[in-house]
Amino acid sequence: MILVKNGLVYTPEPIGKAHILLGGGSVLAVFSEQQFPWINLTGIPLLEVIDVEGDIVVPGLIDMHVHITGGGGEMGPSSRTPEAGLAEILEAGITTLVGVLGTDCVSRSLENLRTKSKALQEEGITAYMWSGCYRVPSPTLTGNLVRDLQLINEVIGAGEIAISDHRGSWPSTEELLHLVSDARVGGMLSGKAGIVHFHVGSASSLLDPLWSVFNASREAIPLTQMIPTHVSHRGPELVKAAEVWVKAGGRVDFTSDQEGETASYDALKDWADRDVPTTSVSISSDAFGSLPVFDSKGNLVKYGVASPLANLNTIRRLIREAEWKVENAISLSTKNPAKFLSLSHKGHLSPGSDGDVLVLDKSSLDVKYVIAKGRLLRTPSWTKKGLFEH
Repeated sequence: MILVKNGLVYTPEPIGKAHILLGGGSVLAVFSEQQFPWINLTGIPLLEVIDVEGDIVVPGLIDMHVHITGGGGEMGPSSRTPEAGLAEILEAGITTLVGVLGTDCVSRSLENLRTKSKALQEEGITAYMWSGCYRVPSPTLTGNLVRDLQLINEVIGAGEIAISDHRGSWPSTEELLHLVSDARVGGMLSGKAGIVHFHVGSASSLLDPLWSVFNASREAIPLTQMIPTHVSHRGPELVKAAEVWVKAGGRVDFTSDQEGETASYDALKDWADRDVPTTSVSISSDAFGSLPVFDSKGNLVKYGVASPLANLNTIRRLIREAEWKVENAISLSTKNPAKFLSLSHKGHLSPGSDGDVLVLDKSSLDVKYVIAKGRLLRTPSWTKKGLFEH
């Protein structure tokens, strides 16, 4: 058991100075400052006490878009990016993620993705996966998406399916409608979200393919069944299209800013200033995937690898520079994605929720402690590593 004492706790709602008791992989209790003196916990055997005096305590971060098996390949085989390491994930405060394939679904496979997801679970965090890749028809593990959702615990939906992108397969409305319908039915039968997670490129069609699916279903399929991502990093036209989508009742995923980037910060600040509902926005890092930059003629001109720190860096900047309330900023990577993905036990700190706790330094907002599924995986002087990490 672990007792996190004297933190400034955001559940993500602010509750002031409080104490969190964890055991059996879950949050057992949250004690307010007034309650705690009446509770004698010091005699509990094997209780580890962590006094975080005045530091900020929040739910562990959720990242719905992580290339845990690596990504890339747009410059040929030598440009395939390395797979994720546990320590890097923990240093970014991530306790729950969704693994994803991308452009390459030949040398990268769903079998490999699932095995890596299971490896990360064994190492201590929660790891789900999207079934599919950029192209339609997309690969599955069992022969079809409905079966994947029902039979594979880690699969929570389909993705990342490319639309409006020169690397995609330009699927028809009918093909996309069948895919989204399968995801919805598979989600219903399995008790999962059944979301389709769409990679959106920079083509002028923007979100039109998703509106076509909605209209072709005679509005029977809700907008929330489809979550477009990368909508903050393709220029102002796509940001505006994302705003229209959200105001109509949809949800979107912003790709958080890598070092030197400002697109998501700028869009989020603008939306908040104009009262566009950021409760319908999640942020994800695209971590361990490639960061290709193409010119207007489709030529690859720049290449890099995404860091999992992007979510925390974006949250930190919103709090410091845009003067967002802590609870609003952290909800982008806790409460909101948990709601979008139907993870009722994630994204909040309350009795019965998963024991995923993140302690941030009160001044720098850097990660000090990470607890995942009730286990301490990072301290100021130590971070758990995978078996072959150095």
